[in-house]
Amino acid sequence: MEKDRMPLGRREIWILGILLISMALTSCTKTQQVLVREPAAPPVTMEGRWDLQGYGPIGSETVVPAEPSIFIVFGADGKISGSGGCNRYFGGWGFLEGSPDVVRIWRTGSTRMACPEPIMALEYLFLEELSRASRYQITQTELRLYYDDGKAVLRFSRGAQP
Repeated sequence: MEKDRMPLGRREIWILGILLISMALTSCTKTQQVLVREPAAPPVTMEGRWDLQGYGPIGSETVVPAEPSIFIVFGADGKISGSGGCNRYFGGWGFLEGSPDVVRIWRTGSTRMACPEPIMALEYLFLEELSRASRYQITQTELRLYYDDGKAVLRFSRGAQP
């Protein structure tokens, strides 16, 4: 019975090798989050300036005083900028592809000026919460950025263009 076996030739070995490599590459897939600039069907654009009105747990938001001005500007180029009340900040933003209500804000940085303690504490809190934003709701006049699994919100009103 051993004599009935035919040894594999070079051509067959190459074909077998290519098949094995193809199978290995197609079976190894990686899921990635893809960020896009526009939601699936934007009823209202996020671009432009938004002034912070309140923040904190839903149902017991803390109202933000008019001064100092805390705001965010969403750029069409995927960049954010604004003021935390004392310092200017900057970073990037985008929507999660396939999830029209998911927004991501990343790589935020800021200037490092010193201000009175109450303003610095509010600014620190705002920037921390902003970096945790994961979902949003928007109307013509209001933007809500939800964080902490949707249990808390940063509530903004449409501001004057900077």
